[in-house]
Amino acid sequence: MTTRKLRLYVAHPMITYGTAWEHECHAALQGLLPDVELYDPARRYSSSAIWRRAWPRVLETLSGLVVFASFDGTIGAGCMREVLDAITWGIPVACLKEGMLHEIEGLQFLMPHQFTPWRAGRLVLGDQIDAAEFLLGGQVAARPFQSIP
Repeated sequence: MTTRKLRLYVAHPMITYGTAWEHECHAALQGLLPDVELYDPARRYSSSAIWRRAWPRVLETLSGLVVFASFDGTIGAGCMREVLDAITWGIPVACLKEGMLHEIEGLQFLMPHQFTPWRAGRLVLGDQIDAAEFLLGGQVAARPFQSIP
């Protein structure tokens, strides 16, 4: 019997696709979770419409989701959906910041004059997470997500 490799979805804003920042974050994730398959939408979908059609099927296959923000610390509407859908499905979710995984405690929406589809909000981060426990249902899965008033 073969075991399926854990699959980690790497959510990040479209403005980071193909950048040195994206490469740096991928390298950090590969270092933290070397035995995990990284599933990156930037390398799989040529448009948001194609991603939207595939997303429900992809979600069912995930062991976890890690999001990293753009250079200014924001995430777009697509990342928000990915994070919230994963939480709804009970999939462990974390944020990569400064080469380490962190709990996501909430989400702050940007003011309407700052909002674009590519800049919709900022993640509110909590404690650092032990990468070895992340996909084993450790700290992230045990702590419920709470929205911030």
